[in-house]
Amino acid sequence: MDNNIDIQADFITFKNQIINKFGEQYFDQAEIFFVRAMKQAEQGLIHSAIADGKFALDLTNYSSDQTGIQYLIGFLSQLHCDIGQINKSKAYYELGVKLLDPKDEDDKRLYKNLKELIDGESWKGSIDGTNE
Repeated sequence: MDNNIDIQADFITFKNQIINKFGEQYFDQAEIFFVRAMKQAEQGLIHSAIADGKFALDLTNYSSDQTGIQYLIGFLSQLHCDIGQINKSKAYYELGVKLLDPKDEDDKRLYKNLKELIDGESWKGSIDGTNE
């Protein structure tokens, strides 16, 4: 299969070659999995929503367009909070904050609300008594 991608290149070079050649396809697929995850969450299928959301996030690593990644990460944070996995929720929250546009007040407000949700739920711990 000759696709002009050097499979022996270092990881960063290889990844960039994949993004340059197939990135739009990965963006489209990530978007489809994100939409599916949101529908699953609406139906109460939280664990399925998390699985599809994580897969969408993995696909964004090879996407040529990072638009909306902070919403996907915030969504995963909220889902983990909803099932009592506070440490994972916090980790996604912190990642999302790093990706926010500091000039976008709406996104900053959404993440502020997410932080309040996490803080409000963190005292409960998880079902097994930990914050994991």
